Amino acid sequence: MMRKRRTSLAAAVCTVATLASAAQAKLAPPVGVPSLESLASEWLDVAELAHMPTLHNFHEMAACAPDLIGVNYNPGEQLFDWPVGPRWFRYRTLPLVSMTVDGVDVNTATCRWQPYQAVRRATVDFLEIETTVRLPFEGLGILYEIRLTNDSTDARTVQLELGIPGAPTSNTDRPALCGRSDEYAIDYAHAFVDRPAKIAAADKNGRSTTVTWTPKIEPGESFVVRFVMATGDKGAAANEAATARRAVGMAAAFQQLWSGAQRGWEKRWAQAFTPGNEHFSGHLPVLETNDEALREIYYRSVLTLLMLHRTNLAMCDRVFITSGERAKGVVFFWDTSMWAKVFALLEPRGMKEQLRLFLQCDPHRGPVCNLDDGSQWDGWYAANDLTIFQLAATYLAVTGDREFLDEQLGDATVLQLMERLATNWKTLQRDKSVLLADYGENENLLECAPAYVHRVPSFNAANVWMMRTVAGLYESRGDRARATALRSEADELAAAVLDLYKPGDGVWYALHRDGTRVELRHCYDFVDVGRYMTDDLTPQMQSEMVAFVRRELLTDKWMRAMSPRDEAAKASDRPDHGPLGAFDAWPALTAETMCLLGAWQPALDFLRSTSAVLDEGVYAQARECYGPRRYEHDAPVRIAMRGACMRECVGGGAFADIIIGTLFGFTPSADPPLELLRPDIPRGFTGTLRNVRYRDQLIDITSNGDGVSYAVQE
Repeated sequence: MMRKRRTSLAAAVCTVATLASAAQAKLAPPVGVPSLESLASEWLDVAELAHMPTLHNFHEMAACAPDLIGVNYNPGEQLFDWPVGPRWFRYRTLPLVSMTVDGVDVNTATCRWQPYQAVRRATVDFLEIETTVRLPFEGLGILYEIRLTNDSTDARTVQLELGIPGAPTSNTDRPALCGRSDEYAIDYAHAFVDRPAKIAAADKNGRSTTVTWTPKIEPGESFVVRFVMATGDKGAAANEAATARRAVGMAAAFQQLWSGAQRGWEKRWAQAFTPGNEHFSGHLPVLETNDEALREIYYRSVLTLLMLHRTNLAMCDRVFITSGERAKGVVFFWDTSMWAKVFALLEPRGMKEQLRLFLQCDPHRGPVCNLDDGSQWDGWYAANDLTIFQLAATYLAVTGDREFLDEQLGDATVLQLMERLATNWKTLQRDKSVLLADYGENENLLECAPAYVHRVPSFNAANVWMMRTVAGLYESRGDRARATALRSEADELAAAVLDLYKPGDGVWYALHRDGTRVELRHCYDFVDVGRYMTDDLTPQMQSEMVAFVRRELLTDKWMRAMSPRDEAAKASDRPDHGPLGAFDAWPALTAETMCLLGAWQPALDFLRSTSAVLDEGVYAQARECYGPRRYEHDAPVRIAMRGACMRECVGGGAFADIIIGTLFGFTPSADPPLELLRPDIPRGFTGTLRNVRYRDQLIDITSNGDGVSYAVQE
């Protein structure tokens, strides 16, 4: 699976017929898995959105413009640009197509997202205008369809005019328009399935062309225009003729490419749940339940990961990038760790390849490993030690790959590298008289919470868990002395963390460098201390922590990452970590922690309520409370753009992860046998998780009024 370099862009588009036929073979999803069509968004009012629909095809991403035809697209490049704009992102894009109908520019009124396409609509004088765009499956370019429907009682002649970047070429057997972006060093060309009535230069420099159709449309009838955009080789010298031929070839194979985009997506969706499928090295379980909210959350969570699945990266060809708008291949350790169990079940081979890279990264350098060029970003994230460790520990537990612990990576084995991660906190003790690690300033932590700095409870609690986990690994190998030493250190650190608790309030303090204890009313301390030091917390502390979350963070259908009562709330206005929204993984991790602290039914009720925000499609980087009622309990919620929050983000995989790992209790350890998490506690719903891979067996886990139990398939 490892590659020295990905294939060139030319190779990716040179045989359109091959590209189209590769996506044609059908594979039905297992019984119980919803169709992709059923997971489409609702028809959305664009006036209420901060993000237009996006497109992904397992190689690239594109984002619709708020007009009816523009598509922001720039293969191989970071798509979003700074500043992000007052409402919509600024994009680093190839020139957009524009459109007028009867001489009028028309913006989108409503839109609908589907995994393989985006649809935009508007109605002007009883003329319904609908545009649909797709990306070829695992290919380059854009496929466009425009449909004009006459909803009046009279026939009418319509002038449809497209402004297309580029100039006509005479090198092809059907019309094609060619241009070049010197900024991004790439050629592009457009070609038409349906011949225009007129093609004319729109400016003297030949940089834009006007293409016109003038159909007469009878009442109730429709007129359809289809066309394509192709691109040349990134960074290559201009080659107008070659790019034009690609566009013409795509236009000739339009119907194959169009249907192939949908069928390719449907096949990949089915593969994700099919044991022994030919794409993934693993698979995910099928959730069967009458709990519609839970079912929708689970499958949309998995779909989020497939939106960001990439098969054309140089370092590994089974990657889940963090978000599509960033530079090609960007994977944040933190975001990926939030769905580590799902990763290990679906793609264990790719996960292991990536762990070999992650474990050799400097955890106190940057938050990202780029899986296209192998680079690591600068700028230390406090979460890196924990999140790289969590990925490794989860891989070992789910797969049982004990041999991996002894694999040599650089100057150390995997086990030694895990111990380094677990004890790196000692290098962060600025003052050795204080046991706690100092995690630096705002940019190292939540980036928008000015008081959430220095000795914070969250990551110090994570250190406790990491040391105890490594101790367990050593003990299983017979090294009881090392295990005992690590557990002793963990217990001492745990006591120091508990000293940061504010009794009666359910919240925690940060210990700043000047000795000041600063109250924190944030979900992340609840999540980390609650998950990693559960058994260290008294029943009263557990109850108070849950009460704080329910009182100050949860809303009718989402949550606030920070309480509005936090003293830093007014200076922390970013949707992912502030008081007006939450990073999309926080509700999942919050619900999980509520369960671990004994509040199973309130956690399930909260989790179900969050399904209401999924009308836009899948999970994002963050959702925000917006409008005049944004501080109210029933605040409206949408995918956020402020703070450069992306439309899709793999952190949403956390929802599937907690459904598998917490609600169904699938929490394997590195050593068998399998013991489910708190199996005697009823979860509050009935259902079965089928085809869960455990070692070399498939098991079914059932939740009912008695708790959870599993049976091995025969």
